[in-house]
Amino acid sequence: MIWVDQTLQEGLRVGMDKGQINPLLELLQKLPVDVIDCKVVDWEKHGLPKLNMSQQKHIRGKINGTLTEVALADKLGFKNVIIACAPHLGQGLTSTVCTALFTAQQLGMNIGFCIDNASRFSIEELCFLWRDIPIYGIDSFIYGDKESLLEPVAASRILASLLIKIPVCLEFHGHNAYGLATGNALAALQAGVKRIAAAVAGVGLQGHAAVEELIMAQKRLLGETSKETGHLALICSQILFAMGLTLPKTKAIIGQDIFAHESGIHVDGVIKNPQMYEAFSPEEVGLTRQLVIGKHSGNASIQAKFRQWNICMSDAHAQILLKQVRSLAVRQKMQVDDHALWELYQAIQVKQEG
Repeated sequence: MIWVDQTLQEGLRVGMDKGQINPLLELLQKLPVDVIDCKVVDWEKHGLPKLNMSQQKHIRGKINGTLTEVALADKLGFKNVIIACAPHLGQGLTSTVCTALFTAQQLGMNIGFCIDNASRFSIEELCFLWRDIPIYGIDSFIYGDKESLLEPVAASRILASLLIKIPVCLEFHGHNAYGLATGNALAALQAGVKRIAAAVAGVGLQGHAAVEELIMAQKRLLGETSKETGHLALICSQILFAMGLTLPKTKAIIGQDIFAHESGIHVDGVIKNPQMYEAFSPEEVGLTRQLVIGKHSGNASIQAKFRQWNICMSDAHAQILLKQVRSLAVRQKMQVDDHALWELYQAIQVKQEG
C-alpha cells in the first residue's frame, strides 16, 4: 500500500515559508507515506530550490495540463509528475492536455494522469477517454473525487471495475465535503486500489482522508501489516504545530483525550479490561491512558490514580477523598487537576495525623 501525502501541499497553500518547508518534509518522511504531492507552481512561488536527488524520489509535482507547467516542472527537477485536468462531460481531452502529456513523456518523466472530476463520469466515459492517451510513461491513473460525489459503496463498485479496465496503476484521491473521505479511501483499499491520497488529520482546502486513520484502520480493521506506529501521534502533532494548526484533543487516533476516562465505572472497567473501552492500546500510537478525576469519578478512579503515583489507598481513605474531589469539581465546574488532587490528599493526611 502506498499512501500519497497531501500535507505538504496544504503547508504551501497556507503560506509556510522556505525555512519551514524542509523541517515539514523531514517530519513527513518519518510517517509511513511513500509519495508526497505538491503543486509545482506553488513550489516555485515559495522560491524553493530545484529538487535534490533524494527529494526527486519522494516528491511528485502536480501540474495542470499545459506545456508551460511541464517546462517548469522539468526546470525544478521534478521527475515524477501528475498531469491533471478536468474535462467537460461529453468531450474528450483537449489538445493542450494531450500535448502536455506527450512532452512529459518525451522528457522521460514518470506520469500520473489525473482527472480531478472523474466521479462526474461513468465508467464507460472514463474508459473512452483512455482511448486517446498513449500510455507510454504513464505510471498511474488518478481517479479524483474533487466534488465529494462518492460514498463508500459507490466508490468500491466503481474502483473495482476500473481496476480491470484501466491499463495502468489506479490511484484514488477523494475529498471530505460530507465527512466520507476516510470511508471512501477504505472502500478503495478494500476494492484493491494500492495508492490512496491522504493528509495528516485530513487537512486540506476541501479536506482529505486522514492518513493516521487509514494507517490504523488498515492495521486494526483489515488486519494488514503496517509500518511502525508507535510515534504516530507525536509526529502528527508536530506536523500540525509546524503548520500553525491546533490538534483537537478528541481527534481520532492522535488526540490527547481519546484515552481519557473519568466515570468510575469506565475507569474500573478499563483497568480490568482495556478492550472494553479502547479500540487499541494508547501505546500503539504513542499516547498514554489518562485517568481524569472529577465529579463523575468513583473509588476505583481515585485508587487507580494514586497507584500511578505508587500510593496504595484503602477503600475508606478513597471514599473520604472522593467526597472532597466531587465537591471541588462541582464548585469549580471543571475537573480536578493533579496538583489540586494532591493538595486534597495531603490535607486529609494532616487532619488524620493531627
